[in-house]
Amino acid sequence: MKIRHLSLISLLSLLLFISSCKKDEEISVSHEVTQLPSDVTQLFKEKGNLSSNKVILYSNGGPDKELDTGYFDDLQLSNYHEVYVHQSNTLNPDVIGAKLNLTVEQAIRENAVSVEILQKVAEHFKSEGKEVYIVGHSFGAILIPALIAKHKNIAKRYLIMAGRLDFPDKLWQEFNERRGYYFKDGVTLTSQNFSQGVSETEKNETYARMRLQAGFGKNRYTTLLKDKDLSNVIYAYGQKDEPVGRLTKNEVDFLTSKNATVIEIPNGGHGSMIDLPYRTNLTSELLK
Repeated sequence: MKIRHLSLISLLSLLLFISSCKKDEEISVSHEVTQLPSDVTQLFKEKGNLSSNKVILYSNGGPDKELDTGYFDDLQLSNYHEVYVHQSNTLNPDVIGAKLNLTVEQAIRENAVSVEILQKVAEHFKSEGKEVYIVGHSFGAILIPALIAKHKNIAKRYLIMAGRLDFPDKLWQEFNERRGYYFKDGVTLTSQNFSQGVSETEKNETYARMRLQAGFGKNRYTTLLKDKDLSNVIYAYGQKDEPVGRLTKNEVDFLTSKNATVIEIPNGGHGSMIDLPYRTNLTSELLK
């Protein structure tokens, strides 16, 4: 099975190439924030055992224009209801579409819509009497702390993979300026120039993705979550995660002080935790 949640890794090469380019002149474009349908069932796609009283919500990596609906396919979860939750950018692909020059202010508003979608879907299934579990990788992992910070702790358990609590200011600031950076060996924030060409469409879509990431990257979740009990959170990270970096000691200490379960993957990269057997083991830990 091919899983599309590694898009942040493929995006990295575009980000790094863009960092070598002269900054393009920005053109202000009017943009109305994505409006949600009144029918909550339009905010997700579902698979698996729809009659189960246990539902697992998956929050996409990326940010992408298309919804990933394959994350749980080979995990043999026949007793679970699988739900793939839209984000603003998958519900409304124009958020990333090349025709829109997304500003960071617009990106912050779109990110808030993504958080609202996840909250609405979780509440929908809770109202049906189901136990709700929430899983996120990469961009989806960055979205989950925003959900916990803004809303009551609505899930039975959370699995957060390859995210961050506190990105370095320089990273989100450079992303806001549409310059690419990565964490060499998971630690050192580094710019790097790529010489291969990309199309104008790819470049503009990458700019929008960077702005969405910057919109979340401004947040400091060690502050926003300081009054939250995180004992139902599992946080997995790779020691050599280059797209987002490994968790710092301060982030790990914060999570453990809030009773979260922190799992480090030695020498692991951005996608290690969603490769088998880690994906199987982490899912078992979530659902035990």
